[in-house]
Amino acid sequence: MSEQPSETESGTTNDLPVALPLWDVFRGGLVVSLPAAIALGVITALDAVEPLHAVGAWGVSLLVAMAIVRRHYSLLVTIKRHIQRRAGSNAPERASKADDVLSNIADGIGETAELASALTRLFRATADRRNQLQALNERHVSIIDNIPDPLLFLNQKGRVQSMNRAAREQFGGRIMGRELSQVARDPALLEAGDAVLAEGGFRTVEISLSDPVVRVFNIRIEALPGEKEEQRSALVIFRDLTEIRRIESMRVDFVANVSHELRTPLATLHGFIETLRGPARDDLEAHERFLEIMDQQTSRMTRLVTDLLSLSRIEAAEHTAPDQEVALRPLVEHIAAATELSAARRGIRIAQEIDPALPPLIANSDEISQVLQNLVENAVKYGPEQSTVTIRAAVAADLPAAITLQAEDIVAISVIDQGDGIPREHIPRLTERFYRVDTARSREMGGTGLGLAIVKHIVSRHRGALTIDSKIGKGSTFTVFIPCKASGVMKEQHFAAG
Repeated sequence: MSEQPSETESGTTNDLPVALPLWDVFRGGLVVSLPAAIALGVITALDAVEPLHAVGAWGVSLLVAMAIVRRHYSLLVTIKRHIQRRAGSNAPERASKADDVLSNIADGIGETAELASALTRLFRATADRRNQLQALNERHVSIIDNIPDPLLFLNQKGRVQSMNRAAREQFGGRIMGRELSQVARDPALLEAGDAVLAEGGFRTVEISLSDPVVRVFNIRIEALPGEKEEQRSALVIFRDLTEIRRIESMRVDFVANVSHELRTPLATLHGFIETLRGPARDDLEAHERFLEIMDQQTSRMTRLVTDLLSLSRIEAAEHTAPDQEVALRPLVEHIAAATELSAARRGIRIAQEIDPALPPLIANSDEISQVLQNLVENAVKYGPEQSTVTIRAAVAADLPAAITLQAEDIVAISVIDQGDGIPREHIPRLTERFYRVDTARSREMGGTGLGLAIVKHIVSRHRGALTIDSKIGKGSTFTVFIPCKASGVMKEQHFAAG
């Protein structure tokens, strides 16, 4: 039909029934009155009625048929147009009688009313189902978006059709609609993607991405089920193995370093024991000299094992921040007194510059003592004779640009020596386990190579930060930043080298 029903702003029809063209009503009336016309024609041929009377009777039947057609036909046109409008609309329709145009028709009688009533129930059920599907789809999108691993969906042409939040953060929106080669130009990955789209099934491949930093991913590409071969799409799952590979590498290096550190003193002990049992059995002077060396080596192994156990204990508790108040001045005084004798042997003076108004730290007393002890002992060992080691503590007015801590107050604890200084290229690696700038000198002085690694993990547990500043020929400054309020939470932890 060419005419359209009048509609309100909400899209519902105001007038029922729909006004139809007279020709359509007349044509429908002719169809309905055709049986009556045939019957009257037969009766007239049998001379049962006058032709004029038969024409009059047929005219009356035509008018009645046109009235019937106008009513029911207009209702059917209204129903058809309403169905067409709903089929072409993406917005969900309201199902109440006040808003649904079919409800007015359903209140009538006859087959048309029953049809309208059935369609009303169908539309309401469809709207409810549509709402359920939309809610389910939103839930699924939310679940996929919250998966921590990057996910990509490839269409049958191998282009990225959609991705989750982790993928957007990792690759950015630039890859949307692009081929897999725009994600990573790795031949093994591209070959696996082509194979899955062509043959189905799944493939796995491990690749490294270097933008912006090197990361290792295990990638699984799997064809989505229930699709024809020419319409096959695929899901690409990126599992980040960077941390796992790093830990594996650290474990291998750690075992190798521990084995190396223990091998030398054990070999020394074994050699001296054989010598004392053999050629030097009766040499008392050799006994004294060898036993002193053996004592040094066992002490070195004891320190190594002690540091390893301490490091393991600190790492196990690193995720739990301390919550006790600790006064710093007594700890500094205790450490200064404990190292005073070894410092005096080298003519080194230990100076203390502690702010008298210093607030208490939120810390573990034993661990802060260990940090101070490690830093002060290093300064005494590697500082020149007749120099000064300064322990300075005050509330930090400004934090270095390389670190960001969120706390009400932060205490900066610095240990300053007047040594030879540390070359800049070594500073970023000083907190690595067993890393030494001068290996021979460190071992000669009894160092285990774990002191600064312990310091770093203790500071990390306290949600603090460590900075190292050093100038060749002028000395080094090791500064530890520790929050001193219970609400102090580290926002971002860095190791800064200056």
